[in-house]
Amino acid sequence: MNIKQNNFFKKSLLSLAVAGAMSTSFIAAASSESGAKDIEVLTVTATRSSLNIDDALTSQVVITRADIDLVNPISILDLLSSVPSIDIASNGGRGQNSSIFMRGTNSDHTLVLVDGIRVSSATSGGTSFNTISPEMIERIEIVQGPRAALWGSDAIGGVIQIFTRQLSDGEIFAGASFGTDNYKKYKAGVGISHGDGQTSISISKEESDGFDAREGSETDDDGYDFTSVAIRGQQKISEEFSVEWLLSSDSGDNEFDGFYNGSDIKNHAWLVRTNYETDTNGVNNNTVFSIGQNRDSADSLRDGESQGVFETRRNQYSIVNNSQFSDNLQLNVGVDYYQDDVTKSTKVYDVEKRDTIGIFAHTLYTNKAWTYEATLRHDDVEDVNSENTYNLGVGNKIDENTRVVLNYGTGFKVPTFNDLFYPGFGTPTLNSELSKTVELFFETKIIDINTSVSLYRSNIDDLIGRRNGKADNFEKVEINGAELSLNYQGLGGTHDFNLSYTDAEDKSTNKQLIRRAKEKFNYKYTTSLSGADIYAEYQFVGSRTDSVFGVPGPVNLGAFQLVNLGVNYDVSDNFSVSSRVTNLLDKEYQTVSTYNTQERAFYVGVTYTN
Repeated sequence: MNIKQNNFFKKSLLSLAVAGAMSTSFIAAASSESGAKDIEVLTVTATRSSLNIDDALTSQVVITRADIDLVNPISILDLLSSVPSIDIASNGGRGQNSSIFMRGTNSDHTLVLVDGIRVSSATSGGTSFNTISPEMIERIEIVQGPRAALWGSDAIGGVIQIFTRQLSDGEIFAGASFGTDNYKKYKAGVGISHGDGQTSISISKEESDGFDAREGSETDDDGYDFTSVAIRGQQKISEEFSVEWLLSSDSGDNEFDGFYNGSDIKNHAWLVRTNYETDTNGVNNNTVFSIGQNRDSADSLRDGESQGVFETRRNQYSIVNNSQFSDNLQLNVGVDYYQDDVTKSTKVYDVEKRDTIGIFAHTLYTNKAWTYEATLRHDDVEDVNSENTYNLGVGNKIDENTRVVLNYGTGFKVPTFNDLFYPGFGTPTLNSELSKTVELFFETKIIDINTSVSLYRSNIDDLIGRRNGKADNFEKVEINGAELSLNYQGLGGTHDFNLSYTDAEDKSTNKQLIRRAKEKFNYKYTTSLSGADIYAEYQFVGSRTDSVFGVPGPVNLGAFQLVNLGVNYDVSDNFSVSSRVTNLLDKEYQTVSTYNTQERAFYVGVTYTN
């Protein structure tokens, strides 16, 4: 970081400190206004069983439906951008390809789940965040740090699990929003009961003319049109047995610059899950069996004509048993099996199918102020290799508000079909990427300020990248990071603050990994005034580098600041009005070299709920 950038960062930090603004961003233990009420927050992603977030030995962030309603995000990336140590890179605006980098790891080192279903592509390894409508989301659980020992491949940097919307019996919502770039969104949902069961149906349609996605001579606007539908339900069959189901569908089209100037997108996920609970000799057992499928399909277009279809289908099966021996001891064991199939893609792959089976065991034990965790997993990936991963953790609760946790975990990432077999790029002899991570985090309360500090180091061997135009394994990447999160309720509202430092270096070249900022700073202020809920958000992202095909050496991406504002007002018991301003200061910046970002934008909407 040069002197000018360093001074710029320090001045930005000082100006916010003077404003008295320090707290966590969406921090799970004190998320939004409800954090001070000591409400128990249960999560499932960290251990694959329901557990109080304060008992889990992981760094976690939970974004609730109340948080989503307050922020009024246009995309899920608006929610993730303020989470500590998450960098976002977009090839243009909404509707374009986007990537997230968690704790300095690669964009495909974060496992993304929708209600337990893997939704990443087996060909590219990425997840299409832009087609997931925020209106479909009930909450998001974010686990930072390796969880491959529980979930298998991809969970090196962390896990993001999205839970679809849940509405109570008779609950209805409907609304519309309008904004910059001829933006329009229409949404509706209803909750239906059936005996001892309930089903929620949500739908969202969104379209925009967009803006010019990329620098160059092609200066037309690049728009999009997406429709999302989610059906989520459950039925209690008996006291011991229940069934859940999910159907999520995202479809639409988007435009972009280049030879391929558009695509038709069709993604879906479905799931059927059974829960069977018994109590034998004082041991409570909950057995969960799941079967589901994820499909992602993109038809690349050139002036409306198809140039090739890439489609991934992943059939997924799992059985997990949670045994609660006492209040202090639990054991989880399970088997995951999934089948990747790319036969419906354009015929470019020598191998088009792959099976993976994983077996794991996880235990959590509490003895007075001490908590211990251990996880062991074995994965067998067809035609690639087998991997053993593990997690070890220990935590000490010093007092009611203070605890310290030490974690060590390993992870792996299986090469994608593109890495192995794509013509002219793939290398069939690639190894899986392997990681080792150690983390120390400390949580306490200092003069009514909820405080969390995390320090971590990750080493990744055999990182997959491009060398001489071909996929290849690199020797080693070392990532060192630190996070500070603070939450304070007072001075007229709630103050959330986080500061993160991430140093991700390729040890073979001693250069920083691209599109990842060393410094990030986020501050959010929320309050209620005359019946209106108000939030103000400030983001600072430090300078990064990028690589551009045909350009020797790294390309610099400058640091930038963003200010976003929002207001929600209940006109009556049933009607509310919301407004949002993004990039209030109208800053010009790039998260990917040569790709534009949106200028100042305004949005307004009205929602009916009963």
